Amino acid sequence: MKKNLLIVAILAIFAGLFSACVEPEVTDEALLTQSKGWVLSAGTSSPAYALSDGSFATDLIKDGYLYDCEVDDILYFHANGGLAINPGANLCEETDDEYASTWSLTSNENGKFLEFQIPFFYDNELEVAEVLALSAEELRVKYTFTDEESPAKGTYSFTLTYVPVK
Repeated sequence: MKKNLLIVAILAIFAGLFSACVEPEVTDEALLTQSKGWVLSAGTSSPAYALSDGSFATDLIKDGYLYDCEVDDILYFHANGGLAINPGANLCEETDDEYASTWSLTSNENGKFLEFQIPFFYDNELEVAEVLALSAEELRVKYTFTDEESPAKGTYSFTLTYVPVK
């Protein structure tokens, strides 16, 4: 009997130790609202986006779709659903200021979706993007839209990768 109690006690101690080592699961909202903010590290277009100078942009950063001053914008997702967008160090204009918007994260049978303002879209609209990856190291979304303006005319998918500000 004493031997059985000793085995049960040892098993209980090991179970307690192993359960204490398991880290709690971090929610998607907690990942988004990390205090450092998020900055664009990569952006691609599929198909290649037609630019006004006759060229095409597959890599939105390197191929001339985005200005340097747009690439360093910092997104701060707040727990209350607020989104602050800081223009970063490279200002497009002297009047560039931080501005506010909102965000929401939803899931359904088709996936996970982030509704937010894409900083380099100057329409002040909330866009719905599919969340492709969300971790402490990366936020990757795909935004599909139809552009009615010449020369772009067409449907495009922009895949945007954000990383935490260092």
